[in-house]
Amino acid sequence: MNGTRTIAIPRFNVQILRRFRGNFIPFALTSFLLFLIIIPLARLLISSFQSGHPAIPEGWTLQNYVTAYSMPLFYQALGTTIIISAIGTLFTLAIAVLFAWLIERTDMPLRNLAWALILIPMAIPGVLFALGWALLLAPKTGVLNIILRSVFEPLGFPLTEGPLNIYSIGGLIFLDGLRGVTTVFLMVVGAFRMMDPTMEEAARVAKANGRAAFFQVTLPALMPAVLSAAIYSFISSMESFEGPLAIGLPGGIFVLSTLIYFTTRLQAPLDYGLGAVFGVVYMILMLVLLFGYRRIVRYSERYSTITGKGFRPRVIPIGKWRYPALGMFVGYFIVTVGAPFVILFWASLLPSYRIPSYEALSLVSLANYLQILAMPKLGSIVWNTLLLMVIAATVTMLLAFFVSWVIVRTELSGRGALDAVTFFPHAVPGIVIALALMMAYLSPPLKYLGIYGTLWILAMGFIVSYIAFATRLMNSAIIQVQKELEQAAYVCGASPTRTLLAITLPLLFPAFAAGWVWVAVHVLRGFSIPLMLSSKNNEVFAVSLWEFWDRGLISTASALGVLLIAVLIPLTLIMRRFILRVSAQER
Repeated sequence: MNGTRTIAIPRFNVQILRRFRGNFIPFALTSFLLFLIIIPLARLLISSFQSGHPAIPEGWTLQNYVTAYSMPLFYQALGTTIIISAIGTLFTLAIAVLFAWLIERTDMPLRNLAWALILIPMAIPGVLFALGWALLLAPKTGVLNIILRSVFEPLGFPLTEGPLNIYSIGGLIFLDGLRGVTTVFLMVVGAFRMMDPTMEEAARVAKANGRAAFFQVTLPALMPAVLSAAIYSFISSMESFEGPLAIGLPGGIFVLSTLIYFTTRLQAPLDYGLGAVFGVVYMILMLVLLFGYRRIVRYSERYSTITGKGFRPRVIPIGKWRYPALGMFVGYFIVTVGAPFVILFWASLLPSYRIPSYEALSLVSLANYLQILAMPKLGSIVWNTLLLMVIAATVTMLLAFFVSWVIVRTELSGRGALDAVTFFPHAVPGIVIALALMMAYLSPPLKYLGIYGTLWILAMGFIVSYIAFATRLMNSAIIQVQKELEQAAYVCGASPTRTLLAITLPLLFPAFAAGWVWVAVHVLRGFSIPLMLSSKNNEVFAVSLWEFWDRGLISTASALGVLLIAVLIPLTLIMRRFILRVSAQER
């Protein structure tokens, strides 16, 4: 008798194994993203019901909520946040929609150059934009205020300060409105480009002039795109931190983001539980806005103006308004890029900041740049910044690629959960993400991983912040690639992994590269996450810049800012090239 025995494997177990293998990728991705995103946010919610330090919580309590809801400052900050965001969004929309129409649909001169230049404001970090305008419009020492006072005085209006004050709600609205133009422009310019011009031509046949056609035909037809851009802009404005920190706090103006920072980083004693309450309220408010944004985007196809017919968007002649339109764009560029950069560059050449004058010219030198190059910790700051940029951009885009492939290309269960998890961070402001990571990795058991205070926690913060954008970008790109290409590779014996890496990813390279550069640029200019999570072991450019400014070293901070802008401008122009390639593929 043969001693060999046959062991029967139950079919039920085989089916479980096959199902697990088939769902391994979405399961692994969802688990990793839950760990990365949901656990810190859950810890933030838990911390809002605890007292004491997150590392040593003292017990459960509702006192944090009682304190928050009884604080007049909380309601003041909430109201100020909404006012600045609402008016700033209207300001942004008016400029961005007008420029999208002028650049895509009219015969304004130098349209291609304008398309390139409108991206340059992305190369100026928000904190530098705010600091530049602080030097220009400070009530007593602002350059523009000094010029205005010299004009008003001969007219019989002597002033000792002002007349403009950047440290005000009006100043914050001004900064917020200008900063959002590039993003909203990118969101609506494609709709202007792809709109079927027959409706506009019909309006002109009916004797409507250009202005009437724009307001009565073009704008209503594109209203879903404009409205979704408006809500997105409002969400972005609600998240704003750099301007309110640099301009609002010196003027005694709080918004929700700076209230969180003040509570958990500046006041004595620090109150993490109260900061967690502010973060939870902030996040709930943003979730409501995000829900509205998704509903508008979901139903926007009902108002589609792109038909199956081939067409070329018609260039609209604007006659005598061609050069005034160009002048308006030049004025916008000077205000958003030229003026802040020039004053920062001027400050960077002086041993200490002085108002521009012939006398100050004799003090101009490169001493601040040489001082920065001689900094003992410069090497570690540069290394930390570059390593953070590469890690965050690469991991974000690889995660987005695999997540999008599962969502778009497979029929696996769990795709909906994966999509929801990746889109959820879009509703969470950077300052709240940073606070959630702080709470999670200062508290047991995650504190034993030793991640807090390292470069890895900064990378995690940026990955969480930008995974929603990256996933949406890759979703759109994968949809453009025909399934037949992947199926042909399968027929030839290629494995799914080999097909994904050798066929799909190279075809998606323009979109992948555009997303990589976009994330890299935003990591370099990112401010709220590094400032909240900084330590002596993970200092990056943004934190060093703020420390110089906060210590009154305006010239040194300006020099570091100019160097940062010099790196960001080429990256921004590279991003534009990839954006144009992606746009060409989608046409």
